[in-house]
Amino acid sequence: MDLMSHLTGIEVASLWAAIETAAELSQLGIYVARVDASPPTIVYVSPRAAIICGRSEDDLRGQLPWAILDAADWPQVQQAIARPAGAAPRAFTVTVVQPSGERIPIELASTRIVTAKGTFVLGYFRDVSAERDAIAALRASEARFRFLVQAAPDGVVILVRGIVVFMNPKAAALLLDGTPEQAIGKPIASFQPEDDARITAERIMEMLRSGKEMPPNEYRTLVDPARIIEIKSVPCDWEGKPAVLAFARDVTERKAIQQRLVEADRLAAMGTLAAGVAHEINNPLTYAMLGVQRIESLLGEVPAGAAAAIRERLGDIEHGLSRVASITQGLRSFARPADTAQGPVDLAATVERALKMVDNDLRHRAQLIKHLTEVPPVVGNASRLEQVIVNIVLNALHALPADGPQTITLTLRPRDEATVTLAIQDTGRGIPDDIVGKIFDPFFTTRTVGDGMGLGLAVCKTIVEGVGGAIEVASTVGTGTTMTIVLPAHRGTAKVVPPPVQTRTAVRRKILLIDDERLVRDALARLLGSEHEVVAVGNGADGLAALRAGSFDAIVCDVMMPGMNGWDVYRRIAAEFPGLERRVVFISGGTFTSELDEFLRTTANRCLSKPFKLDDLFKAIDATCADRGTAL
Repeated sequence: MDLMSHLTGIEVASLWAAIETAAELSQLGIYVARVDASPPTIVYVSPRAAIICGRSEDDLRGQLPWAILDAADWPQVQQAIARPAGAAPRAFTVTVVQPSGERIPIELASTRIVTAKGTFVLGYFRDVSAERDAIAALRASEARFRFLVQAAPDGVVILVRGIVVFMNPKAAALLLDGTPEQAIGKPIASFQPEDDARITAERIMEMLRSGKEMPPNEYRTLVDPARIIEIKSVPCDWEGKPAVLAFARDVTERKAIQQRLVEADRLAAMGTLAAGVAHEINNPLTYAMLGVQRIESLLGEVPAGAAAAIRERLGDIEHGLSRVASITQGLRSFARPADTAQGPVDLAATVERALKMVDNDLRHRAQLIKHLTEVPPVVGNASRLEQVIVNIVLNALHALPADGPQTITLTLRPRDEATVTLAIQDTGRGIPDDIVGKIFDPFFTTRTVGDGMGLGLAVCKTIVEGVGGAIEVASTVGTGTTMTIVLPAHRGTAKVVPPPVQTRTAVRRKILLIDDERLVRDALARLLGSEHEVVAVGNGADGLAALRAGSFDAIVCDVMMPGMNGWDVYRRIAAEFPGLERRVVFISGGTFTSELDEFLRTTANRCLSKPFKLDDLFKAIDATCADRGTAL
């Protein structure tokens, strides 16, 4: 016996009222339709149902059960009404079309009731617009999230017990150069070298044990051992299981940049050391070369036969000193490449001058072949390019075998309208592939200790690249090496003008010499004293005191001195004796600061680099006095 048979009419009314109230609180609409009539009609709707449908209760009563729905939903409602008695209740989703045209999705459930008064359908429905909007928003959010993950510039990987369960395309490209599908279900360790795989396993275990994220770590991959991947991992859940979310980033280039910065710092430290070494060598080198020149000047008092033998020995000494000077020049160039003036350079003439410098080495060790075709002037500085050619030719000489072909060939030709090439080819041992990329590194050398510092090619590269050129290397072990200097052709209309020939002036002048190095100072004082009156002092303060006590035609001043350097002396002279600062001739064994470099580069005063020839100093003094007139 059912419940209704036990209820009075009043009780049934109360029960129905309770059902309506519960439905209202649950935001459910109730409707009753009589379906044994033709056509079926709605006989009852609750207030909530009327609100959802956008109509009044009176408007809905007497309507067809499907009339207020989207026409596409009519068949399933009609099929539900036509079901036989005893059929199971049905639930489905349809769309109500309100009089305003707004479409409201509803979830509808109905059941068939047979009574003494007829056959009815009782149904409940509710507005699912908010749910649908939320689901749509969630799907859109998921789509955006998936798009962002799939298109992310970093790799994203999810691991469960070390097994890949998710991987985006970027991670697949980094770890296996493939697709994510190729990685799903495989251990992450299968893409890593053994040592990296072990570290990965330890970090995963620690994260799962502690629940804490791990700091980034760097790994390599089996597919590309040169690639460096930085991975940042955090613990997470994946479908109810403990998992690890990892973000992967290719840091190969960043690591290379960091390595280059470390190398730059190392080279900067070496450069500072090199500048100091060059300065310390140049001072004793200067008085040694001045001593040779002094001895040569005294040979007129020696019998002719003995003088010739002495001159030959002095020539050997001077050649050795010149080689040392070229080494110190290389150290200085490496430490702080000079910003020398650039202009049109006759490269053929520069080649000839360079070959004269190495003539003694060439003539005894190799056959020289020259192919010097006519080329346009190139951009550069003649003396610096000469240094490049000398260094490369000497390197070629050292590479020649003791037995076998010993030939050095120089080929000068235009490459195209914009560039000129000078190829220096030797028949030497050749350069092995594993070191050919290192030959331009500062201090890299294959020679024995004491036979080279490894600065020559580094300086050459700096000079040539400084004018917009390049040095190309082609080498075969056992056959030889060709180094090709590529230089930009000068596009200006200026002609290559050789430096003017300076002549000595036989005028006795009063010279103030300021140099803190005693041996250099004494040697210069003796040699300059053969033609001029010289007052020599050891520091800037004594030099200023000498200027206050008398007048001078010229001032020869060292640049690097303790207490008061050459620039300081120059400024003090300009302040106390305006105009006299123009009479200063600087001599320098090398500077340690960019400020001094800039001063020497921009000043109109002459500056000689130690070691120098005495005749060059005499000419500099003559030119300075000629520029400025009589003593102040």
